[in-house]
Amino acid sequence: MRTRDAVLLYQETQSSDASTKTIDLDLVDPVSAIYIEAEATNGTDSNEDNWISDVITKIEVVDGSEVLASLTGHELEAMHFYKLGRQPVLYPSEWASGTQRHGAYLLFGRELWDRLFAINFTVFHNPQLKITWNLAAVRAVSATTAFATGTLKLTVIAKVMEEFSAPGRYLMDKKLLSFTSSSTSGAEERKELPVDLPYRMLMTRHYVEGSDIDEVSSDLKLTADADKYIAFDRKVKQLDAEAEARWGQLMLSHNVLRASGGTVRGLTNKETRYAFFPSISTQFTDFVYTLMFSGAVKLETQVAGGGGAGTRRLWGTEWGHALYGTLPILFGDPSDPDTWFDPTSVRKLELIFTSGGTAGSCEVVSEQVRPN
Repeated sequence: MRTRDAVLLYQETQSSDASTKTIDLDLVDPVSAIYIEAEATNGTDSNEDNWISDVITKIEVVDGSEVLASLTGHELEAMHFYKLGRQPVLYPSEWASGTQRHGAYLLFGRELWDRLFAINFTVFHNPQLKITWNLAAVRAVSATTAFATGTLKLTVIAKVMEEFSAPGRYLMDKKLLSFTSSSTSGAEERKELPVDLPYRMLMTRHYVEGSDIDEVSSDLKLTADADKYIAFDRKVKQLDAEAEARWGQLMLSHNVLRASGGTVRGLTNKETRYAFFPSISTQFTDFVYTLMFSGAVKLETQVAGGGGAGTRRLWGTEWGHALYGTLPILFGDPSDPDTWFDPTSVRKLELIFTSGGTAGSCEVVSEQVRPN
């Protein structure tokens, strides 16, 4: 086997602020992964709490009406981290005229250049990659205080394996569902999952700014045929602790612009910590900050002595885990397909969320073994 990179797009500027870019995937050799990167420029004043991953609303690989893979920008970046054990490209910025750039792999195998799992586009009729965005998803485009109009750039690179017999299957990453959790502690939300293909992993999301993921969902249970088989019945807090033990924490740059008394949203949702330094040397003497722990960390900046003068442009480093409020759940040995969860003999498979008492955004992403 030998490998090559097929550059399908390189920093192509998109004229529309809300649209879908469709790319034909007419590659004749197996593809291990597709690297997808999005970049956009802030307005001339600021762009607070508005990340490039917020505005990439859907990434799909399709064959006509059939969906072969489907994730949001947040989910793509989180799955990259949990599959590779390395953080994706993450450069959030709120600075005036600052550039935000996020990039991650959509992997079709257990890792890059996996010989057992890769997608073979030649067996499909009309395979295409579709990237959907809306620069106004969080805040209307603006020349001053949001993403500037017409600044989105996309890069797409296919990681191709030549002189190699295509494997008969690939790993399909796919968002299955999303819902808003109940604010009633102990309330259950039962979600039925497909039973047609084996599962390598699930990734769930439990997100609300300022709260731990276990405040949104306290328990998760995966049950088959009315508890005939229970794959897991766990506290989210402990599942998250095991995830940190396995994958560790992320460390990323986070450039912030805040006035006195402002708060900052983090990309991570558990055990988040910050180190901040003003980027203008004359502001070192009039800057203090406090960390307010409320699940996810919030940061407050103010002029020393409680004054209210101006904004501060800060160089930041963020540490934490549970990227975007996500939680990975692996089945068996992630490298051994014989140990993964095969539900094909099951009639009904349910994932049960128990509310922790805080209403939040919940999502379920599956990774399943799909034939080419």
